[in-house]
Order: sequence, then structure tokens, then C-alpha cells
Amino acid sequence: GLALTPSSLDEDAPSHFHTCLRELCEAKAGSAEVYRTMKQTCDEYFYLPARAEHRGVGGVFYDDLAEPWAPDFSLALLDAALSPDGPYMPIVERRRRLEYSDEQREWQCIRRGRYVEFNLLYDRGVRFGLSPESVERVLVSSPPLVAWKFKAEPAAGTPEAGTLAVLRKPREWA
Repeated sequence: GLALTPSSLDEDAPSHFHTCLRELCEAKAGSAEVYRTMKQTCDEYFYLPARAEHRGVGGVFYDDLAEPWAPDFSLALLDAALSPDGPYMPIVERRRRLEYSDEQREWQCIRRGRYVEFNLLYDRGVRFGLSPESVERVLVSSPPLVAWKFKAEPAAGTPEAGTLAVLRKPREWA
């Protein structure tokens, strides 16, 4: 699958991301319903129940997809993921030169901590018991800078508070 996990929400980014994914599902799987099902699966899977929030703004997620179109779809999704005009790279290009404050960087590291938290506590790959090897796999695939802060809540009215509100209640973006 492919999901978007912004630390600060730019309303255009998830709309672009999900529209591209919906169009890919229509083109390669023959149906927008496939997109809706995979989006719902993504929203349900990447959820942190102890925090009542989602890890990101969703995307498409699937396990054991056995449809006849699955191999072509999976290859197309991989190709699209980092394509210059795909779901992700235009967002990176638009945002990569933006200035940010120390507070915004701290919030980004806290959100990255949620990513690691999900992978350690809820991901199917480790949920049935941590072993030294599984811990290593999770930590090696984690962002290099993360932070945890007790009961971290952004100030009301900030972009970060708006992002957290969306993470607590998924939207339909496309």
C-alpha cells in the first residue's frame, strides 16, 4: 500500500494524493470502489487506539490481494509512488523548501514518534511478539529523528492542532 503521514496538514496535499490513488485504482483495478475499500482498510489499519488517532491521512492498503489485476496494480502503485507526477513527489517538491520553526520541527519529530509507536505496538509484523530481529527491523526502518512528549497537544488554532483534528477523524479526500 501507500499512505501519507504529514506532520502539518496542507489541505491540497491529501486531496492530490488521494485523487491520484483513486485514479490509479480506476485505471488498474477498473473501479473507484477498489479505492474506497482500500482507503477504508488503510484508515482502519493505521490507527493508534490508545491515542484515538490515525497515523496519517490515509492512502490505500491491502493484504493478500488475489484479484486478477493485483500484480499490475501493485507494480503501477510502486511506479507511481515516486513518479514526478504521482501522488507523492509533487507534494515533496511543493513543500521541501518551506521554512519551519523549532516548534514545527519538534511537532514533526513527535508525529514521527507516532509512526514508530504504531510499528512497535500495532503493526501485524510485530503484534504477535517482539523478538530482537523484529525490533531491529522496526527501528532500522524508522525515521532517524523522533521524539516523544508526555500528552503532547498542539496549541489551539495552530496548523498542528488542525492536523491532529483530521487525524482523529478521517476525511474523504477524493
